[in-house]
Order: sequence, then structure tokens, then C-alpha cells
Amino acid sequence: MRLVFDQAFGLDEDSLHDVVAALSERLRAHPRLRRPLDRVVGNRWCEFEHGLTHFIAALGARTGDHGGGLAAVFEAFPELAPEHVVDARDLFVESALAVLPLHAAASLSDFADGVCDLALRALCPLPGATGAIPLSRRINEAEEALRIGAGLG
Repeated sequence: MRLVFDQAFGLDEDSLHDVVAALSERLRAHPRLRRPLDRVVGNRWCEFEHGLTHFIAALGARTGDHGGGLAAVFEAFPELAPEHVVDARDLFVESALAVLPLHAAASLSDFADGVCDLALRALCPLPGATGAIPLSRRINEAEEALRIGAGLG
């Protein structure tokens, strides 16, 4: 799935940044995500927002320049659990719906589902299928899938 950065569609780099800024506020207020993100992000929220905007834009355009987002999250947030991933995805979708026209928010929602699914597969492999594969390798496989756009529609 390619994100359409087009004014007529309602999604451009400025509106994407607005979604990320709204997400940032929601993340800082979320009861389960606030504390771990305080440790991971600290007082560097502006840097976090810029990096996340770049990550999403690069994945959406499939430039391959998304910067190892999943690997960085797993490294900085070792206690990351499936519920954190789902909470973050839900907050992202809420933010998109609050900022964008419905069709643009739907595009970002599909995109968020794809990224979330890859992260969840890395965290929770199917029983028997990849359970013996170390987490670091599953994360690298998820990163490679993101790099080539697999799972993103």
C-alpha cells in the first residue's frame, strides 16, 4: 500500500506531521504507554515526532529509508509487549481520524495495521512455526519485510 501524499486526498507531509503530533499527545497521556515512553523518549519528543514522521513517510513511499524503526523500538523498549503495540496502533488510528478526512485516515489505518501485524508476529510467533527463531532474528525479518513493503498492502 502506498500512502498518497496529495492535497486532494488530504494527506501530505504537513498533515502527517499533524497526525504524529496528535499521537504524541495521546501517547504521553496513555496509562500503559506513558511510563515506558518517558524512559525511552525522555524530553526528546520533538525528535521522536520528527523521526516517526520520517519513518511513516519513508515506509509509505517505500524508499527503504525508514531507519530501522522496529529494531530501534525493540532495542529501546525491551519490555515491549503485544498490548503496547496494539495500544500504540489504536492511538495512531484515533489521531489520524481526529486530524484527517476519513479516506486519508483509512489509508493510514490500513498502513498502521500492516506495521502492527509485523511487530506482533515478531513478538508472538505462531506456535511451532517460528518459536525457535530468536527474537532478534524475527525483528530483523520484520524490518526486512518493512523495507520491501511486504505486509503493507
